[in-house]
Amino acid sequence: MLPSSNRIVQALPMLNRLWTPALLAWLVLLSACETMGPGQPSVDRNALRQEAERLLEEDELEQALQIYSQLVGTASGSELSGFLMAGAEILMVLGAYDTAGEWLARAGNDATPDQAQGILELQARILATRSQVTASLTRVALLLPLTGPQRQAAIAIQDGFLAAHLSPPEASGRGSPALRIYDTGLLGAREAYTAAREDGAEFIVGPLLKPELDAIMGSAGTTPTLALNTLENGQTATNLYQFALAPEDEASRVARYAVANGALNAVALIPRNDWGNRLLGSFRTQLEALGGRLLQIRTYDPAGQDFSTAITAVLNIDRSDRRRQQLGADLGIPLEFESRRRQDIDAIFVAADAGAGRLLAPQLRFYFAGDIPTYATSAIYESSRQNGDLNGLLFADTPWVLQEQAAPPALAATLHRYWPQRTSAQWTRFYGLGFDAYQVMSELHVKPNSLSSFPALSGELSLDETGRVRRELPIAQFQDGSPVTIPPEAGVAPESTAELAGLR
Repeated sequence: MLPSSNRIVQALPMLNRLWTPALLAWLVLLSACETMGPGQPSVDRNALRQEAERLLEEDELEQALQIYSQLVGTASGSELSGFLMAGAEILMVLGAYDTAGEWLARAGNDATPDQAQGILELQARILATRSQVTASLTRVALLLPLTGPQRQAAIAIQDGFLAAHLSPPEASGRGSPALRIYDTGLLGAREAYTAAREDGAEFIVGPLLKPELDAIMGSAGTTPTLALNTLENGQTATNLYQFALAPEDEASRVARYAVANGALNAVALIPRNDWGNRLLGSFRTQLEALGGRLLQIRTYDPAGQDFSTAITAVLNIDRSDRRRQQLGADLGIPLEFESRRRQDIDAIFVAADAGAGRLLAPQLRFYFAGDIPTYATSAIYESSRQNGDLNGLLFADTPWVLQEQAAPPALAATLHRYWPQRTSAQWTRFYGLGFDAYQVMSELHVKPNSLSSFPALSGELSLDETGRVRRELPIAQFQDGSPVTIPPEAGVAPESTAELAGLR
């Protein structure tokens, strides 16, 4: 059992000593434990555990952590999970959230049901605490198009940002920075950005839209800025970070998942528009980087309902039909013939929104492709509707949309209480983006150009060398009309697409 809350508060000054030589040595020891196991020389784990608990009661957290490091290297099963959880709690008090998250991830491997619930609660505490650490940040600006066509998305992002901003600063002991919100739809992006800087903002979050981001590029550089979109062609600037719910991330993620499950030969169906081309580019780049091949691509009219021309072409069924017609003409007699699709396809990538997806999926099954794993992005999913037509289809989405426990319970309850109209998948994603943007801003203010991977509502977040926040996303599969998250463990394959679609 950890010390009582007042002892935890008293221990917080150790945050200033987080990277002392002693603690650094212990963290190195923790990393070394990764290679240790039950085969190590036997120790009296019960005596060591009692000693660790005694040290905790005396607020000797660093010494207790050293003992749990030793216990982790000698235990297995649920006992190991318990030691990892106890060590993670100490690491959280010391502010080592990344290492605590790694310990909790390991603890989940052999956890009992009660331990698994405890792990979820601890991960939620990490998520909530990280959003509250703002160091000496005193003035923050949020730039969003609160008037105009993107108003609803902007309001959802604003609500999530405010939820993080107004969270009680339990762990940090500091008050929240002053926040000022600027409407780029009313002021213009360049004017709003200039006003935020002149008003003394120490960190700017936004703007949201690509044209707005292009508009501020001439002014970016002096004030740290977290844009809520991405620049084209890998562009970047000093002090400019980019964080977006980019569907390209999702296309890359499903490509990695497909290859990991043995799919190296794929075909793609995309709408005839810029969105479809961007998703295709990301999927193709990732697939080919991993040794896969994109055998064929066909486009469809996103406003249409009959996609048979594109489907039969991408599956080579049209060639099969032409061969039948040619053979019948050559022989001069009618032929009994069943169309066949090509047999060299391991996966199908479909870029489609929910409406087009509900039409495409049944037509793919009609043309004999129901047994081929089919992948999409989060645009395919609208939680407010039944999605039985999509059974078997796989897609990437944010943890909060797919796993309710990804959000701190208090945050989820607040969303459902005060913003019930925004609990559909679409608004949940934007709300999570706003909440996570506050966390990312806080981290980057403390450690510029550095963002260690951590779990958030929008995915597992990390920062690449160009200043872009990358998201690693869970994969889900439609089963009985609802998305079911596929466990991330290696070797866990999705359910048979054909069986889920009722073809077997």
